[in-house]
Amino acid sequence: IYAAEADAQVSYDQINWARLAALIVSNEAHGITPEARSLAANGALLTIPMAGGTESLNAAMAGAIILFEAARQRRNTTHRELTIRRSD
Repeated sequence: IYAAEADAQVSYDQINWARLAALIVSNEAHGITPEARSLAANGALLTIPMAGGTESLNAAMAGAIILFEAARQRRNTTHRELTIRRSD
């Protein structure tokens, strides 16, 4: 379980989204709850690096960016697996 948080140290694109995962995204005004933080234990807090003075994105935009990356990684993984299977 991963949770998006503006101050996290791990970038969303450094996560292996090809494996099973769940994502918690909260509103930018209040951040994630203590309960959500405990679900995303063991360094599973992630961020979207922002340029310049941008502080945060709204929850829908942040979720869309992260889920797009997850879909991209899963498509690439599926393509590689199919290529390997065909060559056997």
